[in-house]
Amino acid sequence: MGVIAKNVMSCSVKMAIRARNCNADHSLSPLLFGILWPMKVLTARAVVFLLVLVCICGWGQLGQSQAKRFLVVIDPGHGGWDPGAIGYYGTQEKDINLNIARFLRLLGLYDEEISIVLTRSEDVYVPHRERTGLANRLKADLFVSIHANAHPKSPAANGIEVLVHEDTDLPTYPQSRALALLLQKRLTRALGVTDRGIKHQRLFIRWAQMPAVLVETGFLTNPAEELKLRSFLYQWTVAQILFDTIKEYLRHAKAR
Repeated sequence: MGVIAKNVMSCSVKMAIRARNCNADHSLSPLLFGILWPMKVLTARAVVFLLVLVCICGWGQLGQSQAKRFLVVIDPGHGGWDPGAIGYYGTQEKDINLNIARFLRLLGLYDEEISIVLTRSEDVYVPHRERTGLANRLKADLFVSIHANAHPKSPAANGIEVLVHEDTDLPTYPQSRALALLLQKRLTRALGVTDRGIKHQRLFIRWAQMPAVLVETGFLTNPAEELKLRSFLYQWTVAQILFDTIKEYLRHAKAR
């Protein structure tokens, strides 16, 4: 793995340790810069949205960083030389995935229960083994990989699906399937999109030692869905639903 990718992984580990053990104050200003980079163009609407986001979150201190109950590793799929799916209008999947992941990290910084660690926080490629390896080293409670879908033969294909690994003998399969079903239900109902159901495939998430799912947030090969996925507001909405559902799942699992 390249030097940049290794630095990103090292930074993620340090962030996780600080999130659980430190009592430091943070400024929202560099955080917003981290979300915006490497977004290509800031439209007037994007600026207004970010100003509203600042008002909602507040310029004050981020939540006191006492030890949190849960740690979730979010994996923005693809990156670097691997763009992932390419949309009808040229949108690269890797950028959509990273934007949603950064919004999730923002939500985690303000939450009292959940710490969010990203497998990559910039446009670099991280091998699959390193992505799940990070979650395993941190002993994360969940591993969630963010992706966008594509169907080269059917531009009409649309909707959301959540994937789990096909091996039903994995020790974490029952929990992974339960999380996938809950995410599928919450995302499709809240967004009003086609429910494509959960899918089973041979996936790299099988290397995670905790419940793991892969979320396909929509089809970039569908022009209408691509335009939605390019919207910062839609990305924020997807992130909010993912975060709330993850919290719901973890609270329920902890209570059992």
